[in-house]
Amino acid sequence: MKQARAAVVITLLIGLFFSVIQIFWDLQEERNLIDRTVNQVLSTLRESATQAAYGLDETLAARVVSGLFEYEPVYNATLSDNFGNILAQQSREPIASGRSALTELMFGNIQQYNVRLEIGAGRDLVGSLIVRIDTALIAEGFLNRATRILMSGILRNLLLGMVLVGFFYLRLTKPLLRISNALALVDTASPDSTSITVNHHHKNDELGLLSRSIRTLVDGMGDALGKLRHTEQQVRDSESRLRAIVQNVADGILTITPGGTIIEFNAAAYPLLGLSRDETPKGRSLLEFVIPRAIPKLEKCLDELTALDLGDNVAEQRLTLSLIRMDKTEIDVSVAFRPIPDAETPLITVVLHDITARKRYEEQLVYMANHDALTNLPNRSMLEFSLKAALDSHKRDTPGPQKGATAILFIDLDRFKLINDSLGHNVGDLLLKAVADRLRRIIGRQEVIGRLGGDEFLIIIPRLRETQDAATLSQAVLDALAPAFDIQGRFLFITPSIGIALCPADGEDFPTLMRNADTAMYSAKARGGGTYHFFTKTMNESAVARLAIENDLREALERGQFELYYQPKIELASGRLSGLEALIRWKQPGRGFISPMQFIPVAEETGLIGKIGEWVLSRVCQQIHEWDEMGLAPVSIAVNLSPRQLIEGRITETISNILEETGTPASRIILEITETVMMHEIKKSAAILDELRKLGLQIAIDDFGTGYSSLAYLKRLPINSIKIDRSFVRDITTDADDAAITNTIILMGHNLGLKVVAEGVETEDQLEFLREHGCDEVQGFLISEPQPASIIAKQIEQLSHSVAPTL
Repeated sequence: MKQARAAVVITLLIGLFFSVIQIFWDLQEERNLIDRTVNQVLSTLRESATQAAYGLDETLAARVVSGLFEYEPVYNATLSDNFGNILAQQSREPIASGRSALTELMFGNIQQYNVRLEIGAGRDLVGSLIVRIDTALIAEGFLNRATRILMSGILRNLLLGMVLVGFFYLRLTKPLLRISNALALVDTASPDSTSITVNHHHKNDELGLLSRSIRTLVDGMGDALGKLRHTEQQVRDSESRLRAIVQNVADGILTITPGGTIIEFNAAAYPLLGLSRDETPKGRSLLEFVIPRAIPKLEKCLDELTALDLGDNVAEQRLTLSLIRMDKTEIDVSVAFRPIPDAETPLITVVLHDITARKRYEEQLVYMANHDALTNLPNRSMLEFSLKAALDSHKRDTPGPQKGATAILFIDLDRFKLINDSLGHNVGDLLLKAVADRLRRIIGRQEVIGRLGGDEFLIIIPRLRETQDAATLSQAVLDALAPAFDIQGRFLFITPSIGIALCPADGEDFPTLMRNADTAMYSAKARGGGTYHFFTKTMNESAVARLAIENDLREALERGQFELYYQPKIELASGRLSGLEALIRWKQPGRGFISPMQFIPVAEETGLIGKIGEWVLSRVCQQIHEWDEMGLAPVSIAVNLSPRQLIEGRITETISNILEETGTPASRIILEITETVMMHEIKKSAAILDELRKLGLQIAIDDFGTGYSSLAYLKRLPINSIKIDRSFVRDITTDADDAAITNTIILMGHNLGLKVVAEGVETEDQLEFLREHGCDEVQGFLISEPQPASIIAKQIEQLSHSVAPTL
């Protein structure tokens, strides 16, 4: 009966709901009907109202207003022109209603329509029509209809509900109770649908379908229960396989409490913890297997993980720990800690991965990054680190008379490039390894030795008590490298040049000390190599000065600050001018003339000598052309050829191009080459000189007597003349040895068919000696100082004709 009452109430509520919806629907239709009706009336009368307003026709306006009152709800109408003057107006009292509040809620109190009266294409305003509707009259009729609809709906739905209650009880509720009782008899452990029968009255209706569905559901539950039991067995099997996988995985897996107690473990944990199979880590603390210094870090990690509020999140922390196994050996492991969020009691999973081999590999990579691959010595980066560490330690030392110094020995192998280029890089590498082995044997524990690169080595003495200790070690390096090296059956000799810099005297940082030690090394190399030099401020000043000269040389080439001076050569037999020697001069603005002794070595070292030499030769050729145009007697001009120009440059091609461009005869040019250069690269020099002779150039050996020439080579060289060095000429009248050497050179030159020239002649006695011994030509201050082209041109004609016999 409870359900019946509910069915009746629901039916009534549904009927009431739909009745209310119908009323509201009718209300909306009624509102729309009012608007449509009024708008139809207004559209019918709009044209007449517009004409009345436009023509100010009050009679027509009155008819229009009267026509509006044919629509019963209209109770007021006013027609006026565009100036607001009323042309016609009519009204009546609205109907009073006791339902005014409800009327106002449904339709509003009064509805008013304002119509604009317009005319023409421009829609000019000519007047307005105002109409008011009495909504109470409309509402009165609508409420009567709504009351009838509502009452009839309630009565109809009440009767319908009572009929439905009886029908559904007989046709639905009673059969459902029977099905429910049958379901109560089904065994949940082993569901059987045979107890659920289908009444023949309901065989083909919904209840029959429901009964059959319930039977199918019960049968499905039986099948699902069987499958569930099968699935449970599969899960158990999967758990067994997973446990086997965990047991066979290479990483150690542990389950521990927040305090570190081991609860579960896999087989891989045994070797990581150093346990035998008959031992168990269960119940023991993980902290027992961690080296003591790492225990605080592990405890902090466990405390942080325990304090986390995980929820559904996954947290993990990783550490690198050193484990001390039961056999007392240590291994490095990477440990991943992850709390188990769903555990009834807080537990943490620990995965141990052995990284001992990886750490060794990383250490090997670090070693390779900091050591030279060829010699296994520390490389430049490691040396820089070691030197900085030594300097930092030196700075932390207590100041006082006993405070030591830090020294570095910058070692460069002399002539190594020659060995590397001539014998090959393989021999050079073997030699560097042999040098490194000897250097290792002479250093002590505190010293650090390394290879900077190429043939450069560095020794760091971190705590030097006396400066002499650096000199002693440098001498030990010289002595160690003095014996010959046996490289693939070749006996090679190598000497080092060593530069020594001290901290704090020569610098307090790596770049400064290296720069100063390098400067000292170059000073030692400039002295012939095979020695050591301490850095001095003078060296630094000299290096700065050389750098300034190099920069100024480049600027001088660009701005044309060089000029040529010429010194005459006299033929002793006739006293006539036999030629000139071109000498370069550098006049720098603000400084005046700079000695060639200062800038020529720098030009040689930096390679600028090639460009300077080209400029000199080109300018000499131009000068010859200018003097020829002036009608001066033709003379040959000697030009000095630098060692780098001869050996390294493409000198033959360069000179050939200059001669061709300037149109200068090659016979007018004499190339002077120092004896030392030719003897150093005799075969290569001979080949190049032969090419130059084929161009038609004359070749002279300058500074003859200082290079220890081999006569066997000298007679095969394609040369025209030799110049006796001024060091022999200077003392030929006072030193018997110099006189004998000079006489010998003259005789030898003549015997070889060469012209002999003496330079540096400054006295009459020297001139007379050379004339008596048959010297061919002389030059020097006695004849003339070097002069610029403008002055020497005036002397060419005079010296070309004759010279006083006293010369």
